[in-house]
Amino acid sequence: MVVNPLLRGLFGLEVDATAQRLTFVPHLPADWTSFRIGNLYVGTVVLNLDYARTVDSISLDVGRSGSGACALEFSPALSLRARVVGAEVNGRPVDFHIQFNAEDQHVTIQLPLTTSQTKLRIHVLDDFGLSIPQDLPPLGESSRGLRIVSGSWTPTRDQWTLEISGTPGRQYEVAVQNPGQIASVEGAQLITDSAGRVSAQIQFSADVYSRRIVFHFKNKRRNRP
Repeated sequence: MVVNPLLRGLFGLEVDATAQRLTFVPHLPADWTSFRIGNLYVGTVVLNLDYARTVDSISLDVGRSGSGACALEFSPALSLRARVVGAEVNGRPVDFHIQFNAEDQHVTIQLPLTTSQTKLRIHVLDDFGLSIPQDLPPLGESSRGLRIVSGSWTPTRDQWTLEISGTPGRQYEVAVQNPGQIASVEGAQLITDSAGRVSAQIQFSADVYSRRIVFHFKNKRRNRP
């Protein structure tokens, strides 16, 4: 009840041992910049996955051992504002496919894993995201966490409007990915800690359960990273 939702929901891991195929579709909090998944069995093949993300790229290093064929479908989630400007496998350009939905987009790359090491990199511009804090409530009490009720982008992706709910009288801090894109924000205050990390500070007054937050963005960059 804990491990399975983590692997299938957060990491989006699906193993087809008969077809010797791994599907990896991560949906990650904005403040997750790296992680490692080791000893992942796909039939007769064992894989190690090293994931890393910066504001301009997503990298996946795959180590494999064991005999037999093995294929990978890698499809990380990006914000609807992001633009994918290229992808490489072991330094060589590779084809990719982008699929949009109401909440995000996925850039998908399919490839065989034929060597002991495979290095995959996706070049991205203007990705953006928030990491909602997940705090456990005191024993026996109801949840006090912040929740995103709905969100919508303008067609030009220069404005993102969020309807959120929280506990009256409480203040929340939400980690911001790639904050340099923000021109202004309504309903929240941007703060920077001593390590340079930027958060959106959201304050609920004593009788308010919901708020609207609007992020206004700068013009998109034209140059490749």
